[in-house]
Amino acid sequence: MAVDTRGTMHMRGEPGPGVPVSIHAEGTVLRLDAGPEAIGQWDVASIGIQSLHDGFAIRAEGEEFVLKTEDDVGLAEEIGIMTASPRLARKVAAAHPPEERPEPEPEPERPKSAIGAIVFALGGVLVLSGGFFLRESPTLSAAERTASEGLSAGGRYWFAFVVGGLLMMAVAVILALGLRSARAAAVITLIGLIVVFALAAQDASSDGDFLFAYGFIAAGIVVGVAVLFGGSVAELD
Repeated sequence: MAVDTRGTMHMRGEPGPGVPVSIHAEGTVLRLDAGPEAIGQWDVASIGIQSLHDGFAIRAEGEEFVLKTEDDVGLAEEIGIMTASPRLARKVAAAHPPEERPEPEPEPERPKSAIGAIVFALGGVLVLSGGFFLRESPTLSAAERTASEGLSAGGRYWFAFVVGGLLMMAVAVILALGLRSARAAAVITLIGLIVVFALAAQDASSDGDFLFAYGFIAAGIVVGVAVLFGGSVAELD
């Protein structure tokens, strides 16, 4: 692409502002005109030209003159001056700022593991099963097998454990979905079950049916605590 600009030219070493000139550069051809008169036209390969702190030093046809332009950068790029002064180098760099690097694409999220949620649900199944084993214990009367009695020591809290097991399975679904409230719900559920289990253990009977049922419940609570604090749930947060 041709470059047309204006400037001044004066013989090197001579004082004064110089002669106003029109400058045309196209490829390796440089032409200078002073008004309607042509000063000269050269192929830059046949003349000496180098950048100065201010302008260019040109040696052509046995003469040396200084050319100052309004577009040093455009002229230097058009005629292919490879050795530039620090001043020109800075101007060329400023005219061509480095392209902004595209932001790296975010790494695809790893699929969330559902292992923690599945194991937590299995803990709920154990607690639920223990609650039903308590209810079916032959030491409980028909009245103690009702839901209302199952929330008290008389029914050995069988219904409380059934509800707790169901809550654990519900919380497991929340864990699988990765909701923010999943960990808090799991902690509250386990704390409630631990409190009820402690109350039930105070009046625990040595009857084999009760011990079998409490074993299931304890195992389910331990599984839930292990999942919650063992790191499996952290992958779902």
